Amino acid sequence: MLSASSTTPLRKYDVFLSFSGQDIRRSFVSHLREALCQHQINTFMDETLEIGEEISLTLMKKIEESNISVVIFSKSYVYSHWCLDELVKILECKDSMQQIVLPIFYHVDPEDFQELKGSIGDALAKYKEEFMNSSDKVERWSHALMEIAKVTGWDSKNIKPESKLIKLIVNDIWKKLNQMTINDFDHGLV
Repeated sequence: MLSASSTTPLRKYDVFLSFSGQDIRRSFVSHLREALCQHQINTFMDETLEIGEEISLTLMKKIEESNISVVIFSKSYVYSHWCLDELVKILECKDSMQQIVLPIFYHVDPEDFQELKGSIGDALAKYKEEFMNSSDKVERWSHALMEIAKVTGWDSKNIKPESKLIKLIVNDIWKKLNQMTINDFDHGLV
């Protein structure tokens, strides 16, 4: 596939997958990644890190090098400091680099993100105690969670079976990447 990443020098990847949890890594995420790869969509997932690489800096760079970030919210996502830091970076890239961000609410309620309630609210309350000396970090995470809830995405409970959800996601990504390539061509970037 002639992707936008091949026409934009800074962008190495078509898609960056942000997720947490072994439970979804071996099921939903692995199926999604396989479907993306079958469509020749160059996808970064943290299992492709080189041994010895510093995780946080490397992941932040990989986010910057991606055209699209797909954020897969599962029950464990907000309990990961790494994921919340990734989410803040993803939204920064959305604002500063016009990166496309696509949220997937996988067996979680998007309304909990909009209102910071339920398990989201519980996790943030825990973080406020844990990070009393750096409350700005928790505020950035809270803001990012509310912002991502405003972005149109997919809610897994509304699309069954899961294979249909994956097909819809891949088709949407494919269309967005092709549109980016057409726009680059129209602007003389290829």
